[in-house]
Amino acid sequence: MSEATLPDPATWPGHTGNWNRWPNNLGTLNLVTPEVTLRGVGEVSSGQVVPLSRPVTDREPIRGTACFEHTMLNAGAWDLEPDRPESLNSADQVAYRTHGMVNTHLDALAHVGHDGKGFNGIDFGDMVTREDGVKLAAIGDARAIVTRGVLIDIARMRGVSHLHPGEYVRPEEVESVADRLEPGDAALIRTGATLEDGVPPTDDSCRHGTWQGLHPECVEVLGGRDISVLATDCGADVFPSPYGHIVRSPVHTLCLTYYGIHLLHNMDLESLGEICVQQDRFSFLFVVTALHLERATGSLTSPVAVL
Repeated sequence: MSEATLPDPATWPGHTGNWNRWPNNLGTLNLVTPEVTLRGVGEVSSGQVVPLSRPVTDREPIRGTACFEHTMLNAGAWDLEPDRPESLNSADQVAYRTHGMVNTHLDALAHVGHDGKGFNGIDFGDMVTREDGVKLAAIGDARAIVTRGVLIDIARMRGVSHLHPGEYVRPEEVESVADRLEPGDAALIRTGATLEDGVPPTDDSCRHGTWQGLHPECVEVLGGRDISVLATDCGADVFPSPYGHIVRSPVHTLCLTYYGIHLLHNMDLESLGEICVQQDRFSFLFVVTALHLERATGSLTSPVAVL
């Protein structure tokens, strides 16, 4: 798209997506009906389970900030029974920053708003506050997603190992395979991003870094297909974004604020991509569960594909 045809920030996105389509704030998870779940279960043939999460990392390479802390509380004699040396115990605690570019996590719809509004046109201040946390559309609403997953392997479609930082998935690439998608499916898009080559060094010219992702118009294609989840091996948005003159993260804004599509980030899709090529398939049972956090904007998660 040329600069002359870029959207006008005053009128973008020009629609309200799925606002008021359902009598709740679950967004496109309303599309994951029992029939859709059974369709996903019907994809299972061998029972092979493929884990899709990255190992949890404690520091963001781009921001350089801590995003996970692990502290051992005990590793030996149990404090409650100090006189019994045979009674051993280990315990720990963890703390993490949910959103970022390395750890696999699921976004709540309350994570992003636009022009003062969140999903369903709700005032963003009525959805989430610093004092109360998330009051509407928290991640606890998305704690059990079991559906059919469809892999769209953009890197293999291009014949490359991975998209380079700053490169984006084009809407016509998604459109070329969009007929594989059915309402309620989760779309898994592989760019080939990994912790090694998918999270680039800091680019001082852009304070948010430079990394691969999706062109915002990909969301219009996927939203039109009624997907329930958009899952990627990157942060979904390409940076710098071609729509950066409108909002910082247009893919996030379109999915979470307008379409009500939950976003799953920073997955490891390398093994799944290889298996799908070997088995000549693109669909499977997809399971993702978030922690039951009633006031949180997201959750670390460990999704799986079952083939």
